[in-house]
Amino acid sequence: MATATSPERVLHAEPEEQTQLADLIGLIEHLETQGTPKARLLGPDGETIDLPASAYEALKAVAGAMAQGLTITLVPHGQELTTQQAADLLHISRPSLVKLLEDGRIDFHKVGTHRRLKIEDVLRYRAERAEERRKALQELTELSEDIGYR
Repeated sequence: MATATSPERVLHAEPEEQTQLADLIGLIEHLETQGTPKARLLGPDGETIDLPASAYEALKAVAGAMAQGLTITLVPHGQELTTQQAADLLHISRPSLVKLLEDGRIDFHKVGTHRRLKIEDVLRYRAERAEERRKALQELTELSEDIGYR
């Protein structure tokens, strides 16, 4: 069974669940070939409820990633992170994160003596950093093509 921890939800499928996840992905793909998917949940007492489109899209994204053996972290927007949680999300050390905060690269506020960051601000910084890296890689590629390096 997939495990979850709080406050964010870290989900990882167990190896024995891979067949069920593959079946679920197959069902989702089949639903999508039928046009607009109308997915329903079936309760243990036989009661069904239509799955809202947003929940269906979330299920599809999570199941698809888990079927590939990936671990998923679900964090509600609006949640505040500690500096350690934010550093872990960015895959950097906590001291490196603190330097980014002090340099004004990521917004934060203090709760007592502790810094807190909004998840949206951390994700925005991560996206900006990825874009900077993409541009730098593109520039290097163009330079190497200009000098004829292969």
